[in-house]
Amino acid sequence: MMKHHLAILSPGWIELILDGSKTIESRFTKVRCAPFGKVHTGDIVYLKESGGQVKGMFTVEKVETYEDLTDAQICDLFYKEYREQIFSSLSALMRRPPEKWLTAKHATLIHVRDPVAFDNPFPFPKRDPRAWVVLDAPLF
Repeated sequence: MMKHHLAILSPGWIELILDGSKTIESRFTKVRCAPFGKVHTGDIVYLKESGGQVKGMFTVEKVETYEDLTDAQICDLFYKEYREQIFSSLSALMRRPPEKWLTAKHATLIHVRDPVAFDNPFPFPKRDPRAWVVLDAPLF
C-alpha cells in the first residue's frame, strides 16, 4: 500500500529536486529512524522547507538502505558513487562528505521520480524536530 511522507529540507535543496538536478534524496542517521525502513517504491514524498511551506512532491522510484556503515564505506560508496545525484551542481564544491555523515550508521537513498512543483505552496503545521514524517493520509 502506498504511503505518504513529509520530508523537511534546508532552503535551496527542494528547488534542486524540483528542477530535476538532484535525483536522490539521502538521509544518514546514527539510529534507525524514518525514512529508514519506512519509505518504499511508489510512495509519495512531499517536500517542505525547514520553517517554510510545502513546495512540491515526488514519487519514489527506488530505495536503497544500508546499515552498520563505516566512514570508509560512506566515503567510497556514497560520496564517490552518488555525489552528483545527491548534491547536484554543488557536488563540484565538495571535497569530502559532510561531517554529519561520518557519524552515521544507517543510510537511506531515495531515488526521485516525477518531481512536481506546487503552483501554490502551502503551510503544514509541524513543531517537532523530526526531519521525516510518515503521514497518516495524503496532504490533499
